Amino acid sequence: DVGYLAGYAAESLVDGKLTGAAGEKFTAGTLGEKEIVADGDGTQVMLGDPFKFDFSNIAEWKSVY
Repeated sequence: DVGYLAGYAAESLVDGKLTGAAGEKFTAGTLGEKEIVADGDGTQVMLGDPFKFDFSNIAEWKSVY
């Protein structure tokens, strides 16, 4: 999904639909609407919530990583 999102963001930047400023939104295909957010001295697009690994779910994730 990261590459898929990056492709839509790049296309929107090249087409002049985005400048990369915080607060701008664009549609990323099946991922839906995404918003550019401030991140330190720059900006980023969050794909989704970060994963949380703890005792309650580590058995599920141990085979993935």
